[in-house]
Amino acid sequence: MRAQPALTISGRVLSDATGDPLANARIAVTPAVQGAPVALTDGNGRFSISVPPGQARIVASKSGYARSELTPAAGQTLEFKLARGAVISGRVVDQLGDPVPGTSVFLQPAPASATSPRLAITSTDDRGEYRLAGLAAGAFAVSVVRASVIATNGQTRTNFYQVYYPGVTEPERAPPLRLQSGEERSDVDFVVPVDLQMLYPAVMLARLSQQGGAPPKDPAATGIVRGRVTTADGRAVPHARVRLFTPADLMRTQVTLADDAGQFELREIAKGAFHVAALRDGYATTEASDRVIELSEGETRERVDLTLVRLGTVSGEIVDELGDPLQGASVQLLRLKYEAGRRRLVTAGEAALTDDLGRFHVFDISPGQYIVSASPGSILAADLPGYARSYFPGTPNPAAAQFISMAPAQDIAGIAFAMSRTATARVTGRALGADGGPAGGSLTLAPSQQSIVATSVGARRFPDGTFEFPNVPPGQYIIRADRGRSNSSTEGEFGVLPVSVGDRDVTGLLVQTSPGSAIAGRFTFDTYNNSKPPAQSALELVPLPGDVDQAPLNHASADIHADWTFEMKGINGPRRLELVRMPPEWALKEIRVNGIDATDRVLPFGRINQSLTGVEVVLTDRINTIAGTVADDRGQLAPGSSVIIFSVDRDRWYSSSRFLRIAAAGAGGAFSVAGLPYGSYYAAAVDKPPNDGDDAWQDPEFLRSLVTRASSVTLGDGHTVSLNLRLTAR
Repeated sequence: MRAQPALTISGRVLSDATGDPLANARIAVTPAVQGAPVALTDGNGRFSISVPPGQARIVASKSGYARSELTPAAGQTLEFKLARGAVISGRVVDQLGDPVPGTSVFLQPAPASATSPRLAITSTDDRGEYRLAGLAAGAFAVSVVRASVIATNGQTRTNFYQVYYPGVTEPERAPPLRLQSGEERSDVDFVVPVDLQMLYPAVMLARLSQQGGAPPKDPAATGIVRGRVTTADGRAVPHARVRLFTPADLMRTQVTLADDAGQFELREIAKGAFHVAALRDGYATTEASDRVIELSEGETRERVDLTLVRLGTVSGEIVDELGDPLQGASVQLLRLKYEAGRRRLVTAGEAALTDDLGRFHVFDISPGQYIVSASPGSILAADLPGYARSYFPGTPNPAAAQFISMAPAQDIAGIAFAMSRTATARVTGRALGADGGPAGGSLTLAPSQQSIVATSVGARRFPDGTFEFPNVPPGQYIIRADRGRSNSSTEGEFGVLPVSVGDRDVTGLLVQTSPGSAIAGRFTFDTYNNSKPPAQSALELVPLPGDVDQAPLNHASADIHADWTFEMKGINGPRRLELVRMPPEWALKEIRVNGIDATDRVLPFGRINQSLTGVEVVLTDRINTIAGTVADDRGQLAPGSSVIIFSVDRDRWYSSSRFLRIAAAGAGGAFSVAGLPYGSYYAAAVDKPPNDGDDAWQDPEFLRSLVTRASSVTLGDGHTVSLNLRLTAR
């Protein structure tokens, strides 16, 4: 039986109000299946699209308009007339008038019921604002979802419940919101309770539920703590949440709200040592946000002041190449970060979607340098063919992007740019597990390690294992299939496939996961000082990737048994066995595989026959130590500075190398670094290491910059070397 040919449908999209053609309207088939085409109308509003056999409906949509569906017929020219979309917007605030960010807002048809379908969902931003746009004329109900902690019979659970506008919990009591085409209802606001219970430890709530409510009063608990929550410049932070607790006894936790002036008071406190900490939406915590106090019996402690730092925001507008707003574009801030051995652009914070006016608002941004990027949207949103990720001020090339500089508490507005039209392709295939069935877990596409951009996207996936990545610009990519770790010592099935994308679709790919290799062995100890072996929990043996493209993001850690044997499973890709954590009185001497030295070597894993069973990890208590002080150029001791010690052999400057160490100078500028292998090293002191990533100090370019002003030292076996350093200008 011959397969039915695809049906080619042509037509036009017009404005219902004016009859004008609508350019860049999106045309797609519904329901979407793999390979279902997507097209955009031209400048005259015209389109042509091939509909797979069995596809019954075509949908047209455009930012600011309500979508429309038609059923095509052979030889028929379709004409869509799109009406202006209606809009419902509002704010969600608490009883104190403060915005409640991150609240889910749902739209349902009216009259609503508990089983009514959800037509749309959005969430509030840091201002508590939300916007539901592109709605057809009709009657609607809007609700928000709230969470509360319920404690009963010694157990706690999170309870989610809906509140319907204008503040009712029964959907049948929610009056319908009737809107015409193009109408905007901007006053659909919600007021929700202030819930401090979420800040109490779950163990405390559970125990109180067994005791029938509040804990018994302690007659000796007569202490009082007062203070104020402010920003660094002394401005009050009203309504901050303040928590007093002691990690040793979470039942002694207290929570209160600061008042309008940032003042707070905690009463009925027993003597002891406590943390007093503050937090508030839109603010970052610092060391000054959490203070430790020692309270005597009956003491009143004043001026326990806490400091929060307001985070920044970035807002702007995304348009297409015609200047029309783009709805549903995903706006993401990127920052340069050194990780996994190279400097790349990585995502910073949560993405924000543009509304029907193309506007975006990204919040909770720490100070730093950022690039603003926009992509066609998530795999659940309307994809736009021919559009690739673009970067402010309007370029598809990340190397040509312009950085924005975010100062503390800064609000940056007016970041407007157009999405770039470029050749894009679809990448399709099947993802199978080791058993030949559809693969579970995640499936992502990311630029290869050679790219400066490290952002990844998820696939459209279907029950038979087929997948699709739409709108992929030309470049080199890696597809990762990762089932995820089943426990801390088992990485699980994993597969990787490199893909080269040009100007044509890439189809017929097969990504298959492998159960991976196993690594098993034992720890042994060369003792010279009759040292007692460490606790198993004090050691962490990890197979670090030799090539991050060939390994999952979450790595296994060896399961170490009481008899000092260990094992790891599901290991794929080239790895280097590294002991990343050990007590200071022990150091790694050697790693042997079947009696052969494999220390610091990259070994292949993935197949069953690449498993290792004769691994011996040898620890020694003969420790090399470098200790000394750091002073500045005036000879003043420099506490808080950083000491970096690195091998003179540049082949050892790889990520997480045991030949690279960093230490902070403590009181009096003193530092100590123990456990380095024998060899020759450079030692340099800097005021602050690079701040673009936890491992940025390992960047070979940065290490090279230290060499000319570094001191040299050679270590043998069990040596202690004294070294006094001067701060090195960067």
